[in-house]
Amino acid sequence: MDVTIERVDWANEELQSLVAAQQTELLERYGDEDIDDGVSTRPLEAAVLIRHEGVAVACGALRDPVEAFGEGVGELKRMYVVPEHRRKGLSRIVLRELEKIALERGLRRLVLETGVLQPEAIGLYVTEGYLLIDNYHPYEDEDSSRCFAKSLV
Repeated sequence: MDVTIERVDWANEELQSLVAAQQTELLERYGDEDIDDGVSTRPLEAAVLIRHEGVAVACGALRDPVEAFGEGVGELKRMYVVPEHRRKGLSRIVLRELEKIALERGLRRLVLETGVLQPEAIGLYVTEGYLLIDNYHPYEDEDSSRCFAKSLV
C-alpha cells in the first residue's frame, strides 16, 4: 500500500476535514456532541496525517499536558480513519507515529478516551498495550466513555 506519514499543524485544512468527519461519525453513533470541545483551544503537541496515494485518509493528534495527570503525560486525540480505508492497519501507523513523537518530546505516558460504541478503537488500543483506567476529566461521569493509558518508558 502506498502510504506516507506527515506531521502537520492543527490548522491544516486536510486534518480539519478529517476531524470534522470524525466528529460527524461520533455524533451519529452517540447522538451527542463531543464533551471535550476544547481540543482546539488547548495546546497540541503534534498532529499526524496518513496519505494513501496522496490523499489524506487518517489522522490523530497528541495533546500535552493532561491536567489530571501532570507533566510527562500526553493525551491522544482525534484518531480517525475514513471508512473506506479501515482494516488496513492505518490506525496503528498513526498511533505508533504519535507514540514516537511523544517520546521525542519527553512524554513518558499516554492516555486517551474512547467510547463503548467504538469496539474497533478499543480493540486497537488493547492490542497496542493500552490498559483500562478510571475515566478522567471531563469523562468521569460518562458511562459511554472508556479511558486507557500506556507507559512509553
